[in-house]
Amino acid sequence: MSLQTELEITLRSEREEKNNVLRKNGNVPGILYGNNEESVKIQLLGKDLRKALEQPSIFSQIINLKESDKEFKVLLKDVQVNPANDEPIHVDFQRVSGKTKLTLEVPIKYINEDICVGVKNQGGMLSKNKNDIELTCAADNLPEFIEIDCENIELNSAIMQFSLILPEGVKLSQNLLNGQDQPVVSCSATRATLDIEEEVEALEGEDGEVADSSGEKEDSSEPSEEPDKQGD
Repeated sequence: MSLQTELEITLRSEREEKNNVLRKNGNVPGILYGNNEESVKIQLLGKDLRKALEQPSIFSQIINLKESDKEFKVLLKDVQVNPANDEPIHVDFQRVSGKTKLTLEVPIKYINEDICVGVKNQGGMLSKNKNDIELTCAADNLPEFIEIDCENIELNSAIMQFSLILPEGVKLSQNLLNGQDQPVVSCSATRATLDIEEEVEALEGEDGEVADSSGEKEDSSEPSEEPDKQGD
């Protein structure tokens, strides 16, 4: 399941402080919309929002907004920042219910990279082709991340997106299912591994020649016998 970040908000009316005044007082203005309900203007503490934004999965988790005795389940849809200092200046939240069908990018978490068979035993190198993947599920089933175990990936093999093991109630988005299968992570030979293979082939020689320990090549075929000389 997704993380449960909580943020305290305050509803505001048109007659309340203007946005620039809110920001000077350490608040960030925003809007709450969706789920067939009327949009409302809100504000929250800038420090709380900045802390929440430190989470890599903040855009792919259900957030609980609390206002007095009310609580809203939402997705963070957009954050506008000041280009001069990257401070958040406006935020958009979308209301969802537990059954709301969502399609969004979920982070991928790779584990056991250091003991990958193809890397540790076979001299390969892992290539992670995706940092996140687009999934479809109900809001209640939204995973915090998708975990991919790299331990048993062998040299010249890959884990494909169609073969990912997903949590119950979660599936690849229709966009991905309608396209071609693609590798999520793969293990391929490094330049050093290829160089070693080329050296081995060179040492084996060509046309049956094998290099001896001194580095000189000797003919592996049987020596021909010199014909006896006939006396006069």
